[in-house]
Amino acid sequence: MDVNRWVDERLSSLDPSGDWQPDSSAALARLRRRDAPTRRRWWLWAALSATAAAVCAAVLLVSTPSACANPLGCSTTGPSEHARPAPTAVVTPGPAPVRIAPAPAAVLAPAPVRIAPAPAAVVTPAPKTSFKESGSATAPVTCELYTDYECPHCATFFLETMPRVAARYVETGKVRLIHRDFPLARHRYARLAALYADAAGEEGYYRAVANRLFRTQAVWSADGDIDGQVAKVVPAAAMEKVRAQVRDDSSAGHAVAADEAQGREKHIDRTPALLCNGQAIGPDLSFSRIEASLDPMVMR
Repeated sequence: MDVNRWVDERLSSLDPSGDWQPDSSAALARLRRRDAPTRRRWWLWAALSATAAAVCAAVLLVSTPSACANPLGCSTTGPSEHARPAPTAVVTPGPAPVRIAPAPAAVLAPAPVRIAPAPAAVVTPAPKTSFKESGSATAPVTCELYTDYECPHCATFFLETMPRVAARYVETGKVRLIHRDFPLARHRYARLAALYADAAGEEGYYRAVANRLFRTQAVWSADGDIDGQVAKVVPAAAMEKVRAQVRDDSSAGHAVAADEAQGREKHIDRTPALLCNGQAIGPDLSFSRIEASLDPMVMR
């Protein structure tokens, strides 16, 4: 058998006939028809992805509460703590921007701490000297806390954050704390509350009254009955002396004015405000932020 001849015959049978002509246009058309479903699925997936991204962004913008005018404290400027309407937000997931309508105006000031008034209690008087100071006089760090008794942010900080700060730093001798009054003009009863607290301090009841005023802030800030709240924690005999000081605005008034003057000198523009060794902490006054600031100071 002639193997070479057999191979040549088989190869020649694979050659196209002489009248065969390739049609590239028809082949390209068939290829496009075959690939069309794949392309459509790809474009559909891309369109759905872009739409989903736009919807997610819109939901986040609409559902996230608008920040209040001053979420970290009561500012010395501005008529109120009510939130302003959120500005129009523009989300751009694709070629055409999606404009989200402004969220409706909402009151975002934190709800005042509402705690049922405690029954009248006899409080043991504290020493009259330096009643607004606590901690060791030889502590390596001195902190000044400026508050307004009618400021909701001050009440939250004083009742929730300050006890943790006191336990970690003041009671362990690391920090000397001075509480200063800084009543804001926008708060109707703030200065009167400070007068009562300082007058009670002269009689040895400063801490009891300060705690009472912050705990019942929602009550007396509405009706102005500061005297009634203070009388629940100060004995009758001492209460008469407190009222006398408040009426003639004597030593208590001078103490409040001195604190206000120091605050202005140190450019305090909001409450609560915390200065430690002259360095302003915040405006974020969360415990973690205070801890991060104080730890390096007390370790020096």
